[in-house]
Amino acid sequence: MKARDRLQQATGLNLTETVVGRAVERRMQALPLADALAYERLLATSAHELSALTELVVVPESWMFRDAEAFVAATAFIVRRLKAGGARPLRILSVPCAGGEEPYSMAMSLHSAGVASADVAIDAVDLSQVALARARAGRYTRNAFRGRHLDFRERFFTAVDAEYQICEEIRGQVSFNHANILDPAFCSRPGYYDVIFCRNLLIYFDDPTVATAIASLSRLLAGDGILFAGYAEVPAFCRNGFAALRAPGAFALEKAGAGAAWPARLPARQHVRPAPPARPARPL
Repeated sequence: MKARDRLQQATGLNLTETVVGRAVERRMQALPLADALAYERLLATSAHELSALTELVVVPESWMFRDAEAFVAATAFIVRRLKAGGARPLRILSVPCAGGEEPYSMAMSLHSAGVASADVAIDAVDLSQVALARARAGRYTRNAFRGRHLDFRERFFTAVDAEYQICEEIRGQVSFNHANILDPAFCSRPGYYDVIFCRNLLIYFDDPTVATAIASLSRLLAGDGILFAGYAEVPAFCRNGFAALRAPGAFALEKAGAGAAWPARLPARQHVRPAPPARPARPL
């Protein structure tokens, strides 16, 4: 089996021969190994080498509050659900989570909305061990902060040399784990999550793999839960058992016919701002 086919079988990624060829060349140079057939034999027998090659073809780039409307919509949904009452914390899944930018953004948004950490549980998974290590460390370069509204950085991060370290309170709210969305074990907890973020992953899959991934996500999502996708992925979800919700810029979906407890009106786009300084007490 060629490297491209083996990678697609393991990850679902529909990669070009050029992309795979460059990654194989880098691995052969690193080993070092000059025989392409010998490398293919190694790839067939070494899970470690397959993992190393995978790290070179995954796309882990993201940034804080990327497509911010999704976090506004998700926070409004969660606040509404919590006000309605419930016996357990609401569960959120971010897949793939890249370097943690998405789940940490969700945690910051909920914190700023006054949601107690005990009322939500945030799980984040990714195929890349390198990305997960960066996520668990919670340290980011300036590239993770884009746009004009960066007040949240002052509130939740500390500058360390040329990087920014996320605060322990937010860091402790997210649980990071290694997982593959195509692994049958991934969807072993039906209806477990109230909110799922799966944005800009399906664009790297072929049609059969897209259907498999959506079926896995549908199994994981609660009957009255919501899912956030990338703009280009919404049609694929709608062809596979989901319906789009009214959420401009957020690209939110529910299971077809589910009737999620969607807010009648979403709040305007908001940004996390530092808490105002406390006023000194007046002298008696």
